[in-house]
Amino acid sequence: MTDSTRDDEPNKKNWLSFWSLLILQGQNAFNDKAAQFLLIPMGAWLFLTQADIPGLGVMQYIEYVLAMVIVAPFILFSPLSGWISDRFSKTWVIRGASLLQLCVLLWITASVYYHQIWLAIAGFFLLSIQSVILSPAKKGIVKELLGSKKLGFASGLMEITAVLAICGGQIITGFWYSARLRSGMDGWEAALFPLLVFSAASVGTLVLSMFIQKVPSLNGKRFHRMVLFEHISQIKEVLKVREIRLSAAGAAFFWGFAGYLNLAAINIAKQLTAGGTDFAKVSAILMFAASLGIVFGGVFASLVSRKRIELGLIPIGGIVMVLGSVALAATPIHSQWLKMWFVLAGAGGAIMLVPVNANLQDLCPPEKRGKILAGLNLLDCLAGLLAAVVQMGLVYLKVPFSWQFVGLSVLCILVANYSARLLPQHFVRLLALGLFKVFYRIKPQNEHRVPEAGGVLLTPNHMSYVDAFILSAACPRKIRFLMFDEYVNRPFMGWFVKLFNTVPISQKRAKEAVRLAADALQEGDVVCIFPEGQLTRTGVMNEFKRGFEIIARRANCPVLPVVMDGLWGSIFSFERNRFFTKLPYRIPYGVTVNFGEPIPAKEATPQRLRRKLEALRAEAFASREVIQTPQKILKRRIHVLGDDPVGFQDAMRALSDLPKKEQSQIVANALQIGEVNALKRGDTVMIEWASLGEIRNVLGIVFPQYYKLKVVFLSTSATAKEVCALSKKYHVDHYICTTEHLASLWEENQLPGQCFYFSNGQLPEKGFPCLVSNERVISMSMPHPKAQLAAHAPQEGHRQGAWGRLLPGFYVEEQDGVIKISGASTDGITLDPLLELDPTGMVILRSQPDLSHQVE
Repeated sequence: MTDSTRDDEPNKKNWLSFWSLLILQGQNAFNDKAAQFLLIPMGAWLFLTQADIPGLGVMQYIEYVLAMVIVAPFILFSPLSGWISDRFSKTWVIRGASLLQLCVLLWITASVYYHQIWLAIAGFFLLSIQSVILSPAKKGIVKELLGSKKLGFASGLMEITAVLAICGGQIITGFWYSARLRSGMDGWEAALFPLLVFSAASVGTLVLSMFIQKVPSLNGKRFHRMVLFEHISQIKEVLKVREIRLSAAGAAFFWGFAGYLNLAAINIAKQLTAGGTDFAKVSAILMFAASLGIVFGGVFASLVSRKRIELGLIPIGGIVMVLGSVALAATPIHSQWLKMWFVLAGAGGAIMLVPVNANLQDLCPPEKRGKILAGLNLLDCLAGLLAAVVQMGLVYLKVPFSWQFVGLSVLCILVANYSARLLPQHFVRLLALGLFKVFYRIKPQNEHRVPEAGGVLLTPNHMSYVDAFILSAACPRKIRFLMFDEYVNRPFMGWFVKLFNTVPISQKRAKEAVRLAADALQEGDVVCIFPEGQLTRTGVMNEFKRGFEIIARRANCPVLPVVMDGLWGSIFSFERNRFFTKLPYRIPYGVTVNFGEPIPAKEATPQRLRRKLEALRAEAFASREVIQTPQKILKRRIHVLGDDPVGFQDAMRALSDLPKKEQSQIVANALQIGEVNALKRGDTVMIEWASLGEIRNVLGIVFPQYYKLKVVFLSTSATAKEVCALSKKYHVDHYICTTEHLASLWEENQLPGQCFYFSNGQLPEKGFPCLVSNERVISMSMPHPKAQLAAHAPQEGHRQGAWGRLLPGFYVEEQDGVIKISGASTDGITLDPLLELDPTGMVILRSQPDLSHQVE
């Protein structure tokens, strides 16, 4: 195994090793914290009961003594631990540290048995040395086991497990020790049995270490005595790279913040209990509150980071830390609300720490990872030491805890403000996408097809004004979007899009636009261009421009087709002939984003890309839940306004008895009709029921059911006068016909609205022609959609001599001039040899040249 970023998913052996490591480090953290938390109340007990013994006066500050003992090994032996982690297999380092922990716990147990407090503290010093050795190895091995993609999630789990273990060590030991003191035991006896249990538990840690797979050493550097004095070198290594330096500062701030909270909790408990028998219990409860917050924050951050490292969480964590610190400052120490604010402050710290730690592990070069992580431990401990010194000084000066927390909140404000300024793109992106996901339920498909590294030109369909957010939420990599500079230079929009590293291009300087886009791709970015060049106002993809082809070939990078399905009908699409000013049909709105296989630059043509997107959309369309469960639609009633025809109810019952596959195909075809800008949900429609024939199930039943149409069924014997009267009475919006009866009346302007003429024969000259074949609607004509802005290019809804546009959800296969249309609504339909598809998806007659591209 090498340490390079994995291009494959972790296997079972990798995951077994990681879960073993997770439990191991939890057990290790539990034992460390349990031993520490036994010594703190024991020191307080010794000070109160045996203060006449020489040297025990310092026990009133036992928490600070132990804080120094924890920090000292990290300062003294940090270079050595980094060298060990790089020089040897991290697996053997972890196993050796586990064995050392067992030996040290036995040392502490023996010291307590013989009533030797200073030997016990010395043992605690050795336990801290064991932590120094273990830390860079356990952090560094995670990426070697799971790779970069899972690093954010794994790092969060590591932090949560450690905090849970620390929390468990505090709670169990605090209550256990206090209970044994209250039962009449002295301090020595109360601590002895718990220590024996913890020593026995560490045997399990040693066994677990054997399940971690062996990884190779990544650095053959030999030991020399100067290794022991490489503190400055380690810190220089951390500070060398700006991204590592900033992440290290964030991690150090967290550990200083957490150390301060822990010491504050201990001193608040000491003040509330006067150091009596309940001191251990009360301090454990307060520390548990902070630890519980860290668990909640860690879980939240891990879930948010499950697909990628989310640096936008850092300023969010800072803001939560500010809120918790301010609340602590405003709350009396005897209030029950104090525990709640400890939870809030701890949660903020964890939200900040998880992405910081994951980012650090991801950025570290493999051959120097141990050295850098050891340097990070050194900085963390220096921050913890500074927090202990400051807190001890404030306690010594008798500064009220409210003012201590005021000072802490000021520091948090500075950090939150700085991180928000430093990471505005990540911060805004995370907030925007978080809010966005409340209104859109995004389902990615085949996101593994996105190359993990290198330049990629993303080429999606363009459905709505929120397409960029949809793609950003679904894509596992950060996307840079091409945008015309006229938008980039606008005051508010320009600031916002610049946060997302948008590539500004000029409509007037095409060559420069191509160069800028190609440069971004050659830098290894994922760049998105919408090949249509504009939003669809028909619901169907427009003609693809050649810009993407030129950019891809200049950058010599693959083109990645991607399609968004389900956005037509959302408030940001042109459905209902307008953007924005309409109410959503539902919240959240389901959207599928389907990624295709990369196309080599030399093979990427507009025609091929269009076919790829059609196939991807057909695949995404077929996965819609409503198509998989057609009975949910078929059970709906139809709102019939007039002339319920003979045989209508029988037809509905017959439809319910059809095989599920056929029902699904009928429902799918009805949905396809609603995916174009023709008939709209809730419209009043007049339908020639008797003449519908083979498409009766689709147009006469399921389409009205799903789109909640109000229907006026027209009998074959209705006169022109009766038709006009019914149309006026029920305020009919549109007409569905398969004969010239309705179409002629509409053509003569006797009927309002639009008339859609469905035919499988000769191209009708009246109404909007719609092609029918094998009981399915293939294509539809519709009114030309109006442009909302002067910059919008015209889009055709219909054309003389054409059957309209191929419905979304179909994909096309062409061989030897034969066109086959497939999708969720059919097993395959061969298009009439006289018909073909033009670059806009319009079904036209082969015998007639494409003379008109003008919108009438």
